[in-house]
Parts: sequence; C-alpha cells; structure tokens
Amino acid sequence: MEFAEHYAKPFHGELGGTFARVNDFNHEFFIRWGKIDFDVYYGVQANVKVILKVFSNNNITETYIVDTDPYDISWDRHKRRTRDFYIHPFSETFGQINCIKISYIVHLDERSIVSEKEYIYMDWPQLQGNQDEHQYHRITDEYSTTNHHQTYELNADELQCDTDWFNNHFESLELVPKFTKGQPEHPYHPKNYIHHLINKVIRSKQDEPDRLCTIKVSVDCIDDADFISHLIHASKQGVWVQCIVDWRKMTLTNSHNYARLKHSGIELIGVVCSPQHHLIEVEPDMHTKFIIFNDEDCIQGSFNITFDRWWANWESGMTFHSKGVCRLFDNIFQSQRGGVIQKYGIDPHSQFNLLYTFGRHTMHNGNIYFPHQAILSEIHRAHDSIKLTLFMVGELLGEHSDSVICALINAKHRGVDVQILFNGH
Repeated sequence: MEFAEHYAKPFHGELGGTFARVNDFNHEFFIRWGKIDFDVYYGVQANVKVILKVFSNNNITETYIVDTDPYDISWDRHKRRTRDFYIHPFSETFGQINCIKISYIVHLDERSIVSEKEYIYMDWPQLQGNQDEHQYHRITDEYSTTNHHQTYELNADELQCDTDWFNNHFESLELVPKFTKGQPEHPYHPKNYIHHLINKVIRSKQDEPDRLCTIKVSVDCIDDADFISHLIHASKQGVWVQCIVDWRKMTLTNSHNYARLKHSGIELIGVVCSPQHHLIEVEPDMHTKFIIFNDEDCIQGSFNITFDRWWANWESGMTFHSKGVCRLFDNIFQSQRGGVIQKYGIDPHSQFNLLYTFGRHTMHNGNIYFPHQAILSEIHRAHDSIKLTLFMVGELLGEHSDSVICALINAKHRGVDVQILFNGH
C-alpha cells in the first residue's frame, strides 16, 4: 500500500501565543494559532491536507482538517505550510489539552494518499509552557502512531452519468423546494423532514442489519438538542453517522450539545477555512449546509441546524429523493473529509446544476464553471425581471473581472426589473 510519506513529510511545528476571541454570543475564548511546515518531494501539483487531532485530559479527541499553501517551489520539489489554524488550550467542558497529533493526505493524480502514521505536533511540555510565548517543535517519527483516518473518492464516470440523466429527466430529481420562517409547525419547516428521514435510516438498518446505513451531515453549525440526540440514537442503532462543521462552531462554544456529540464517539470534523484574498469582505467559514440520508434522500438549504434560534428568520432549501443527487453531494462531502473532489462535465444552461465554489464542474471547452459565473451569466441573460433575496452581496467577480454589482446595474439600465431584499442587520 502506498502512503503519503513517500511524497511529503512534516518537519516543523509552531504554536503562537494566546489571544482572545469571541463567538456569535459574544462569549470570550482564549486560543492560540498554529502552523506546520512540510517538505514535499514532488512538484507543486502535489497538494497536502492536514488532519489535526487534539487530545484533552478527559479522553476527548477533537478532529480538524486544514489546507496548505506552497512555497520554495522547484519543478521536482517544494515546501508547504498550513494556513492558520487555531487551538483552544483549555475549555470549561473538557479541561486542558495534553497533546496534538497530525496525520496528512497527499492529493496527486486524481487520488488521495493518506499518511501511514500520526505525528506529534505539540506535546505536553510545549502545551504546558508559557501560554504567551511561541512554541516550536521539530516533527519527527519519534512516538508516531498508526493513522486511522481514511479517505474516499466517488466514481467520476458515475457522477457524469447522473448529471447527464438529470439534464434529460428533470422529474427524476423528485425535488421539493422549501421556504419557511422559523416555525416548526409550518409544513415546510425542515425539522420534521429531517427527523423523519433519520428514523427512516434507522428502520433501514433494523430491516437489513448487514446493510451499510449512513447519515452524512455537512452543516456550518448543528447546535440543536433534538438533532444531536437523534444522531446519537441512530449511531447506537448501528447507523454510521459522520458530521462536518465549521471549526469555530465546535471549538468556540460551551454548548452541551456539542459536548454530547464529542462524548458519543461519532465522527465530528471541524473544517478550518482561512484563505487570504483581498476581495474577502467577511471572515470565511465552512458554509455548506446539506444532509445525506443513506444513498437516496438529501436536504440542502440556507439554514443551520439550530432550530430553537431561528425565530422569525426566513430560510430556504430543497429536498431530493434521488440517488444521483446524493452522489453529487457525497462528492462534496468526501472532499471535505480529505478526498479528491471528482470532475465531471455540465451544461450551464440545463435545468439543474449543483455548483459549489470548490467544485470541478467543467463546461464543454474543459474550463471549470464556478457558481459566480453562473450568477453573472443568468443576470446577463435576464430579459424581464431579477429578484434577489440575500443575506448580503459583495464585489463578486467573474472570470473576466466583471462585477456582479455592475451586471445588476446594467440589467436595470436595459429595462430589467431588478428587486433586491437584504438582511436588515
């Protein structure tokens, strides 16, 4: 079996001093930033993703995934450094952390290659030192242990067949749009649908004990007592439950719900999203919001799973009863866990396309077709009206540096009725 160590090795870890940060509820947490450097024995086309495991004194392990950027580039080798990630040294819920280990994944030639070992990034002596001083650690094989994190890629040909089928059989999506306020009794509120589908997966496992039954959650925040309780119950019934959230939501919190989820042993991964770009106006985060139930039902929407905090906010979404759509979402899910997102071709003018910012959906000319290109294209094509309901809008640019703001203004000038609703904050 091939391992990532053949292509890359970590050699240096750094942990910054403590600083204060607040969460969405203005609760204060003291955290530290970290970085890790790698030697890569291949050209810059070899990418590296890092899995962080943070161990605390009460036997809780928290898992995060971090991207890297290249530097010192040569044709046959280069170095990589993680983007900034953050460690919470002491939490009210789990106490002091005592060790941080890393494994990693190399992406090369459309496949992901995991490391054989986990390596110590920071150990007890560094973590118990002066919290305001930088800590440095040379990463070696000493005290390395077996890596159990595995990645998975979908079949690109199957994804292509799914997409081609949707283009000609729109009804096969079995798509139901949802648009509702934060009222659980409303027939389009997603809470009842989600709990019904969790029960459906549990029944599938009970009816077919040898079947692999799964619930895959990729949602920014899932701080909801009923939802967490139901996931834990499903896991105890033999359902394989996996959750991916934004790192801040599972770290900068004293939530009992996240504590129960971490104690349960269910896979919970925090995605660290910290790119640097001059057009970024608000701090980026892992913002996907979908759930896949087994291999035939899924829901995606604008909402987090925090139903007791919706109040009167309007939220939207869609449900699908389609194995093909589940595969398209699973392609995104597996890439968030560290796999290579698979490429497939699309028709930009088809009735249905599932576009994501880091997706690899290509047009007939082979170029990647990004969501912002689709937005600009539809604005340019509009003849009668454009109606937008958004949290906010920024200076989104197309591939030719054309602005979405300018496109909307130009549409208004050519006689299109443009109406926009923003969040009132």
